[in-house]
Amino acid sequence: MIGDTSDAITLGASVANDSRKIGKEFRAQGRVQNRDTIFRTEDHMNQDERERLWHGADYRPGLQPSHSFHHESWGVAPCWYSVAPSALSILIALALTFSLGCNSTPPPTPTRKPAQATTPPRPTVAPPTFKVFHQTADTITLVTKETATDEEVKAILWQLRDAAHAHTFDKLKIGQKAVDAGAPTVWFHIYRGAKCASEKYADGAPPCGASYHAAGDYTYGGGTANPQWDKGVLHHGEDQETPLWNSETPYVAPPPTS
Repeated sequence: MIGDTSDAITLGASVANDSRKIGKEFRAQGRVQNRDTIFRTEDHMNQDERERLWHGADYRPGLQPSHSFHHESWGVAPCWYSVAPSALSILIALALTFSLGCNSTPPPTPTRKPAQATTPPRPTVAPPTFKVFHQTADTITLVTKETATDEEVKAILWQLRDAAHAHTFDKLKIGQKAVDAGAPTVWFHIYRGAKCASEKYADGAPPCGASYHAAGDYTYGGGTANPQWDKGVLHHGEDQETPLWNSETPYVAPPPTS
């Protein structure tokens, strides 16, 4: 048989000493009974379970401490081993850990949904009166009172949107035929007061300076591809505006009032 098959410390291999001197021990430290052995480990000799076996040398099958280095004894009683870790067990554990670490697939990174732009709710105030200040084939300038609040300007923009989809501009004293003739896209510009209302078309220097002074804009028609598309924005000074609805969402008419 092979003894000291692999070393627990140096993993070296050696040939067993006194390999033929193995027998049953019926009392502690009995005499050696010579027996023929089979090429296998000591604990598998004819499978006489739990019988005390004795060897002429300090021998156990399997992994053994190295004779080249000083170490503490792991015990010599047959069928019993100390809790010291086996070198082979450590190697198997490391191999499994490395294999799982290399082959495991990392969890997918959760995708983030793009944040939806928020728009203000439809105003509850009544729109103030307005009048047509200037009109071209595709542009209509409207003027309301100078003290109109943001909520009142938004109410006018929603009023224009409802009229555009219901084709009721005549009720607002805006010619429906003129709006239809300006298709596929028509622009409405709302001003607080008439002071700056002519800035887009008047000759000479703009009446209120080079910046844009409209309180709000409504655009109806996205060309021949999407004639129902529209957009409404509230202006807060130069280059600052608030969209009033999602232009990519289909229009929904308000419930009828009693």
